[in-house]
Amino acid sequence: MLLTHHMRAIDPDTGTLLGALSDEQGARARLLMESKVDYESVPDALHVMHQFDPPRYTEIFTRWAATLAA
Repeated sequence: MLLTHHMRAIDPDTGTLLGALSDEQGARARLLMESKVDYESVPDALHVMHQFDPPRYTEIFTRWAATLAA
């Protein structure tokens, strides 16, 4: 499984998470999934990176897929 962790920030005025997953949540997800997940941190990528930056998403996914056993 590949978990790509995109843009995330905390609004300094409200404390609201801007993004789908905080750094703490990402770390917890990785811990819960143990060795079943590969993690790619891309904090400058938009939530829908595959839509707004297809080449970058494709590169990350292709690099990950190449590590899978045939």
